[in-house]
Parts: sequence; structure tokens; C-alpha cells
Amino acid sequence: MIHKIFTFVLIFLSSVTTVVALEDPWKIISDAHSAAKRLNYQGTYHFMHNKQTQSIEITHALHGSDEYTRMILMDGAPGEMLSHGKNTTVYHSSDKNVHIKKRDSHNLFPAVIPDNIENLKNVYTLHFGKLDRVADRTAQIIVLTPKDKYRYFYHFWIDQKTSLPLKMIVSDETSETLEQAAFTKINLVDVQNDLSWFAPKIDLTKDYLMNEEIPDLPSQKFWEFSSIPDGFKQVSAKASRNNGITMLSHHLVYSDGLSYLSIFIQPVQRGHKPKVGNIKMGRTQVCARYFNGYQIMTVGAVPRKTCEMFTESISF
Repeated sequence: MIHKIFTFVLIFLSSVTTVVALEDPWKIISDAHSAAKRLNYQGTYHFMHNKQTQSIEITHALHGSDEYTRMILMDGAPGEMLSHGKNTTVYHSSDKNVHIKKRDSHNLFPAVIPDNIENLKNVYTLHFGKLDRVADRTAQIIVLTPKDKYRYFYHFWIDQKTSLPLKMIVSDETSETLEQAAFTKINLVDVQNDLSWFAPKIDLTKDYLMNEEIPDLPSQKFWEFSSIPDGFKQVSAKASRNNGITMLSHHLVYSDGLSYLSIFIQPVQRGHKPKVGNIKMGRTQVCARYFNGYQIMTVGAVPRKTCEMFTESISF
């Protein structure tokens, strides 16, 4: 009898999901983006990258219109990251020191889905999978399949009650898992009125080393790409000075909303040998080329042909 009841419930949930999918199949993706931004939650997830696994504790809260996130490494060398809006600070402890570094905000799990999903519709196909269970919660599996060979497959487990992404797998065309993040426990919490948790837990007996921030300069474009894959758009461009020379180094970031690439254009100083060739580290590709006095280097979590296309097609 109990088995029949469970079977009925699963059939009912599946039928509800099917109706929603027929009305607007992409709504589940936009809802997942909103849930990761607006919900107050605390949990622990395992993150696998470059065949290394770490446990991360995350607390997230929306205080008025301000978003606060704290991530703590639960194993290995102590470290944590605090984000308030677009301001992010990373704390990393070594044997004697605490290193503090400001960095740009990134779309980290579970907030990996962009606010504008229109571009995703152009370059990925959305498929509904089966219902599954993650962190003792029922989740709907969603697969974003690339329409070309220039990006990876993204698998999401979306919580049926809250729309929060509970699990993510990034895989290549051979179905090899390149990156994975999955909650082992997750709870909705009421922390928006108490921000006492939003402070680094660091060893006060150690010395603090603040990484020197290099001010960003306006990046005057002097390059062009003869061809880049559909869907990739420039999301930032920064320039920085080099010691001993007047020529600037440039850092460009391109993305399709899920995949990101950094393109570095750096002048090669006399006596320095530029790097040439390709290397793969987990799902991250690094492609290097020398062109017209500059070191061109592309780094990104994309297939090799995507990395090579950005590196080889740039000219000035």
C-alpha cells in the first residue's frame, strides 16, 4: 500500500513538471537564478574541480536590497570568501600569515545561472530529466545541451520546492564529468536581520598580508577577433601598467552566461621568451601564442577548440 502511494505521488509530481515545461520550459532556469539570489539559506556542498574535492560551507542572505554571502573551506588550508554585492574579499591562511585579497565577483555555485537567460536559449537546448533526490530534497534534473562544439554540457538538479540549484555537473561530449558541485545539506534560515555571521573567522595571532591592488585603467581597444563562437560576448575589459615599459597589459573576459574565458594581451619585454602552445588542467584550457610583440593567452573552462579560436583569431 505504501509503495502504491509513493508511486502515485511521483507520477503526480512528474505530470505537474510536464505541464510547467510545456508552458515555458526555460522558466525553471530563470526561477533557479532568482532563488539563489533572493533566498536565505545555509548549507554545505562538495565541490570537485581538476579532480580535487573540497567541502564548502555557505551562508547567503538578502538584507533589504543588499546580498551577503560567506563561503568557508571546510578542509585543507583554511580559507573563506565574503561577498557584499559586487565587493568580494578572499581570506587564505598559511602557516604564519593571513593573505587578504580583493577580487571581482564571480557566479559561484549555487548562483551560477545568469540573470538574463536569453543568450542561453540561443546556444543551448534545454531538456528535462527525471526527478532525483539531493540533500534529502526532491529535485528536477535539467540538462543544457550545447548547440555546437564550443561549450560544455551543464546538468542542474533544481529543488522542486524552492527552485534553488542543489547540484551541478559540467561534462564534455564524452560524458566525462569535468566539474561537480552538490549540497549534502541545505536549510532555509532567517539570518537577514542578524549579520553577525558576516565576518571572517581568522587567527588574530598571525600577520595580515593585504595583496596590493593594482588600479584598473581604461582599456583602449586596438585588437579585433576575426571569428569567435556564437553566443560569446565581452563582459569586461581592463588594462594595467607594466614595470619598466609604457605599453599596457590588457585582460578581456568573454562569456555566454555559463562559460567564461579570460584573454590576456601582454607586451613581451626584451629578453623574455613568450609561451606558445596548449595545456589542459581539468576542464580549464590554456592556449598561448606570440603575435606582433605581444603574448596572447586564453584561459577558460571551455573545449580546446574554443580556446584556440579566441587565441588564434585575434590580430592588431
